[in-house]
Amino acid sequence: MWLSQMYYPALAIGSAALMASIGPIARLSQVDAASLTFYRLAFGAVAIGLFLLFSRQTPLMRQAPHWTVVLNGVLLASFILCFLQAIQTLSLTVAIMLVYLAPACAALIAHFWFKERLTPFSLAMILLAFFGFVLLQDLSADQSGLYSAGLWYALGSLLTYCAFLLVNKKVPVSEHRLNSTFYQLLVGACCALPFMLQQDAPSAAQWPWLIAAGLFPGALALWCAVQALSHLPARVYGTLAYTEPVVVVLCAWWFFAEPLSLRQSMGVSLIILAGIAQTAGTKPVQPNDRAVPQA
Repeated sequence: MWLSQMYYPALAIGSAALMASIGPIARLSQVDAASLTFYRLAFGAVAIGLFLLFSRQTPLMRQAPHWTVVLNGVLLASFILCFLQAIQTLSLTVAIMLVYLAPACAALIAHFWFKERLTPFSLAMILLAFFGFVLLQDLSADQSGLYSAGLWYALGSLLTYCAFLLVNKKVPVSEHRLNSTFYQLLVGACCALPFMLQQDAPSAAQWPWLIAAGLFPGALALWCAVQALSHLPARVYGTLAYTEPVVVVLCAWWFFAEPLSLRQSMGVSLIILAGIAQTAGTKPVQPNDRAVPQA
């Protein structure tokens, strides 16, 4: 019972951790942001396609995707590209703070749209996780450019990320999750393609990192997210989504020897505490509650 209860929260945490791996990959590969976005999505689609091929499930790729799947592919690329544009002219702290309002906003919208009622406790856990996230940020960073065009891009990334979380919950349960993941990545790659055509071709040393980007923060991360979003209330997924900045901070501390302050340690602890508390009362998925989609 406990294992079945924790399966989908574990997928949500896994998705957040895999998404966070794009930071070290970006730093080590030294690939420009637009190209990294395209190859992350394109190689992710290739990875899912190869899995379907070798598992003899290629007929799935010939099935027309549901319109929500196509929309999610557009939202995925839009979110990434808006964020990359935002950090060009807006302080990184402000841009990240706006983006990570999305999980909390998604939980509030789901309260009214999907009737996923927020209790005072679940709302408190979301706010606790967000407060922990605030503690992870460098609030002493320069805030110049707050009212520049970067602010609009940051708001765009907030809205598209929030919409991505919510629309994924509207994908029909009859839609195969691998098929959904494949087409979201493929549509996202097509949207990102025009932004990287002016960039130089990657060097031989960069290709392994681009393939890793497609496999880990691309294919595997999105598949875990699609699975978790279809089974978890938005309030639970929204709280667990704050695992991503925790993994980023811990990776920077472990792999790149960046200092981890007491304030950041407190932020990590609060996010973990909120995630445990939020998932503790989550009921396991029952077939009578929701049809279980194929993996």
